[in-house]
Amino acid sequence: MKVYVSRGSVAAGDDVDAPNSDSIAVPEGTSLEEIIAGIAKSGYLPKISGGQASWSVTSNIPVAVVAQQWTQPRMFFLLGGMKELDSRDGVLRLYFNYHAQVDPETVYKILWGFRLNAI
Repeated sequence: MKVYVSRGSVAAGDDVDAPNSDSIAVPEGTSLEEIIAGIAKSGYLPKISGGQASWSVTSNIPVAVVAQQWTQPRMFFLLGGMKELDSRDGVLRLYFNYHAQVDPETVYKILWGFRLNAI
């Protein structure tokens, strides 16, 4: 499976390479959590001085929160499964939003309550 990733910039100097994107290939059947964990461990996300960077991962909807100080991403439950996610021409698209050094638990709680198209 192909995955297109992009992320927010962490500093003005990081904007030089914006949109900070990359494409990766992962074996079919790889779980979304494994994909996100692999990206987080790959060095794609910049390490922040102090070791407390927080990121949310989206793909049409909030998918996970990743924190520099955590060993694994914290996933959101996807009611509709992978079909809810942004996939174009068979390429899964993930975006990592940078939340500076906001407590990742706070980021998770805010996004957990976030609803799209709520009636």
